[in-house]
This record gives sequence, C-alpha cells and structure tokens, in this order.
Amino acid sequence: MTACQKLAPTPFVINKANIEPRDTGYGERVYELAGPTDGNIHKHCIAIVDIDPGKSSKNHYHPSVEETYFVLSGQALINIDGTDAFLSQGDLVTIPTGVHHKVTNSSETEVLQLYVTCAEPWTPECSVFLE
Repeated sequence: MTACQKLAPTPFVINKANIEPRDTGYGERVYELAGPTDGNIHKHCIAIVDIDPGKSSKNHYHPSVEETYFVLSGQALINIDGTDAFLSQGDLVTIPTGVHHKVTNSSETEVLQLYVTCAEPWTPECSVFLE
C-alpha cells in the first residue's frame, strides 16, 4: 500500500454546525472545515463561506494561494481581474495565484453559500486587500 492509499486509523468528521465562524465584519462568515488551523490537514484548506444578501468580500488577491469557489446556494457576481461573471448554484470558478477578485451576493434575500478550497492553506497573512 502506498502513502496515497493509506487510510487514517480514525476518520476526521466535522460538521459546519459545530464550527465557530470567522466573521469578517462586512457580511461574510468563514467556516473552516479542514486545514492547518484545526491540525487535520496541512497542504490545502476547505471552507464554507456565507455572504449575506447584498454584501461582498473585499477586493483582494493571494500571492501564493490558488482558490476554487463552488456555489452551493445563491447567486453571485464575481469580478476577477476586472472581468465580471454571474454565478449560480452548481457553478465553479477558479482563481489563480495573484489574481484580483471580489465576490458579491447578488440576491436581496438569500445568503450566498460558497464551498471554497485553497492550496496552499489560507491564513490571514496570505491575503492582500485592495480596498
């Protein structure tokens, strides 16, 4: 059996309902499901990000992190390096290292819920905010 095939002796199971979110203060809540913060994985991280109706992330980029956003529910307007795209449930968008991006919940009533992966793991120090 190779290292890739080896299973952990005890599965690490976590539920969003049991996670204290990181509140950004501008309508965004980040629930880190897996990553170095809780010590269960170290080469990437996975989070659920909830954005309130009409709210946005800040325009930013990551010098060393690639991100993927998958829309679990809701509708979004995303701006990636000056180009807008509309996203809805089931859409996925990739954000390469160094690319400026901002996501806005385009609904007036529904919370936008994103499944976000980062490789390298996201930390507060790896975001450069442009606003």
